[in-house]
Amino acid sequence: MTVQLKDQGITDKRLEYNADGTIVFNRISTEILLSEVSSVFAENNKAKTSFDHYKAMFGLLMMLKTIARKFKYASFNTFKRLKVHFIHTHNQAIRDWTMFTPFPGLFLMNKEQKVDIIEKSEGIMPFMNFSITLGVCIHLHLAC
Repeated sequence: MTVQLKDQGITDKRLEYNADGTIVFNRISTEILLSEVSSVFAENNKAKTSFDHYKAMFGLLMMLKTIARKFKYASFNTFKRLKVHFIHTHNQAIRDWTMFTPFPGLFLMNKEQKVDIIEKSEGIMPFMNFSITLGVCIHLHLAC
């Protein structure tokens, strides 16, 4: 989002979007994943959760716009296979959302997977499955 603001000549730091975390794909120097943590474990602040979700939606839109500008000569068939990710942690779960554009002007946000946070050590396998699935999905979406 900062890239888009700079392109418009806006330097007001108050307008920047600061995610709790991002992953930058070095080959194209662009963010491909952002994360937000909306509450402490087992607590659900619905207002904060909703605000972070909407904030991330705009962040994902800006990520797609930045990628589209970098590769402006690529075909739409290639671009529509690209997905950017949003990891949202709140209450007792971690959710993996994606955004993509199947048709020009239409942007869809989809919950790909969810893992419940379990306090006991035997809950490690769902986290491993979540992480591996996320990594494979990111790899596949960037291989287009």
